[in-house]
Amino acid sequence: MTSQSSQTKPLVWLITGCSTGFGKSLALLLLKAGHHVIATSRTPSNSPSLVKKVEELGGIWLPLDLTSSKENMQKIVEEGTKKWGRIDVLVNNAGIGMLGALEDFGEEEAKLVMETNFFGPIKLIQTVLPQMRTRRSGIIVNISSGAGVDPSPAMGMYGASKWALEGASQGFAKELAAFGIRVLIVQPGAFTTNMMNAVTLIERDPRVAYEGTVIEKTVDVFRRKGEFRAPNDVEKGCQGIFEVVTGTGRGEGKESHLRLVLSADIGQRTVEQTRRNMDALEAFRGIWENTGHDGGVAKSMAEVEAEAENA
Repeated sequence: MTSQSSQTKPLVWLITGCSTGFGKSLALLLLKAGHHVIATSRTPSNSPSLVKKVEELGGIWLPLDLTSSKENMQKIVEEGTKKWGRIDVLVNNAGIGMLGALEDFGEEEAKLVMETNFFGPIKLIQTVLPQMRTRRSGIIVNISSGAGVDPSPAMGMYGASKWALEGASQGFAKELAAFGIRVLIVQPGAFTTNMMNAVTLIERDPRVAYEGTVIEKTVDVFRRKGEFRAPNDVEKGCQGIFEVVTGTGRGEGKESHLRLVLSADIGQRTVEQTRRNMDALEAFRGIWENTGHDGGVAKSMAEVEAEAENA
């Protein structure tokens, strides 16, 4: 989808998790900019005034639980598509933040995190893709996290769900390029959203086995919800997403990029993590440069990919 087409016609956006945070702010920004919005949340009745406001601005609001079946998601996508005949942009924003030491996670807790943050978005992507592929246009926006760059202590399981979504995104971005479908991974840091109040702590108290460690200290930050002040403005973050998706302003001519680092704190963490990766690459050069078969008869995956693209 080119910058020109994005600027000359309103896009139809399907956004998950619109009751608070990025979903709410992005939906309102888009509607005020003249775009069409299919807003969703698990329980619309919990935010009646917001639902009414979105509808008054011309959008529609549908109930969507990311842990529901693919068949249910199909019904929601079909209902949303009826209004404007298509979905141009899917924004996977809804998610769950569940924190605790990896050792302490119960099986059901771990499954809930992965079902909500990974399998749910994947099922929704699979549901929307056929119409995008037929039109040979569309944009998939997956909202990740700083935990998708470098998870903090107590955020290992949450980070795993975001890494899974990022890994899948990086893979299917290559699959979908042939159909003119673009994929964008957004990596926000700490923004002025309801994140601190929405985070769930696992059932097992870290003081049982991790008393006095960084795990306990991290969890305590989230227990003292009112003491944390996020350094980033969600409205500015949403404006950045809008410009990058539509190819306008600071996003013009940059449609080929897969990742959008959305805040200075995550920018710095990305630099530091990249440096650690490069240090490890150099430290073990003597190993990875010497694992090939003698004679070099086999092809690398990079060579196979390049041949497929040029075929």
